[in-house]
Amino acid sequence: MPRATVIAANVVPAYVMPAAMSYVSALLLADHRLAAAALTTIAVPSAIAALAVTFAPRGGRRVVRMLVAAVLCAAAAAAGCLALVHTGLAESTLFLDAVPSAVLGGVITAARTSNRKKNS
Repeated sequence: MPRATVIAANVVPAYVMPAAMSYVSALLLADHRLAAAALTTIAVPSAIAALAVTFAPRGGRRVVRMLVAAVLCAAAAAAGCLALVHTGLAESTLFLDAVPSAVLGGVITAARTSNRKKNS
């Protein structure tokens, strides 16, 4: 599969689905903070996690890949959030948006990705 197709198949849904679900929830709850976060701090970490997992080495059992993806994506998102919050560029609520979203993006992509080796 060409790289653009792989990215489209994994990263685009990882961005669109959390953004759509969060935005619909924001509309139903009339929560302006959630609506603003839907397209940025919720969807973006999920897409980045999906991109990272898409090009990560494959192998092992699917459950193990999903667990490793969840832990690594959570750690990466938490580190990024900590840096942004510490420097004053974001509020501490970023942790509640970004970390779970990154975990979900990583796990879903790891579950969807086949165990075959990548074409180089």
